[in-house]
Amino acid sequence: MARSSAHTFHTRHDFTPELGWAAFQLVAELDHEGVSASDLETAARTATSPLARRADLTKVLASLEDLGFVVRDGGSIALSRLGRALAGGLGAFETGFRVAVHCIYAWQWLLEQDRNHASPSWSYREVCRQLLTSPPTGMAPDELVLGVVDAASIFVVESVSFSRSSVSGVVNWLLAQAPPLVEQVGRKVTRVRGQAPSATLLRVNLAAACALEGGRISLDGPALGSVAESVLVPPDELWLPVVEFARDSAEFTFIPGGRGTVVFDQTEDEFIRWLSVARGGRQ
Repeated sequence: MARSSAHTFHTRHDFTPELGWAAFQLVAELDHEGVSASDLETAARTATSPLARRADLTKVLASLEDLGFVVRDGGSIALSRLGRALAGGLGAFETGFRVAVHCIYAWQWLLEQDRNHASPSWSYREVCRQLLTSPPTGMAPDELVLGVVDAASIFVVESVSFSRSSVSGVVNWLLAQAPPLVEQVGRKVTRVRGQAPSATLLRVNLAAACALEGGRISLDGPALGSVAESVLVPPDELWLPVVEFARDSAEFTFIPGGRGTVVFDQTEDEFIRWLSVARGGRQ
């Protein structure tokens, strides 16, 4: 995620899964030596893309840039190395793109190892953390806002710009997972209970956790809790799905002993490969 000089808490609510996927596809299709924003807008109108409903693409493209998927050189926009890895692997399909966006939002603050600097990734994970421990009745957006503002006391900051629209920016992507990680009950949001995470969701989040922990995670340590926060499944319920997934995976190895250890081995997916060495925020 691109670094700014100030603390940033807000997660853009207008960067929706539909628009994010449409913009990523369009940049990937036109990305040879870079393309201008006006050319993208023209192409969107020609292709009757959902992007054509936007007055301009500034905010959508800024979100893709914040996530590290695109880079700008003057007026030219192109996929970054990470963006090309995503387009050539997991992000070739919309469900994979949505998992990748969720994963980057949930892990980038941890992977960048800059604990004194707030980012939308920190806020995103904080909302996930609150929803993981929320009551079955769920939490109202205002409750989530207050929780994020309270948790932000770890930073030296005079004010925290985080609102109900910021909550929407997070919830949009949690709802967009397959199956959804949350559901809306009236005006409240609650995590979906009693479901194991999808194999794709486990795959990317375990890769990120392994990157953070030097290539392996112990399932009786805090790393499982970090994965639990990102997939919204309590650690005790998550342990068995993780063990079963790792045992059947060609990319991970499960080592028994205690509650076990998961080791990242190798992958042919370029995005997972990038993620497996992403500690320090390398692009």
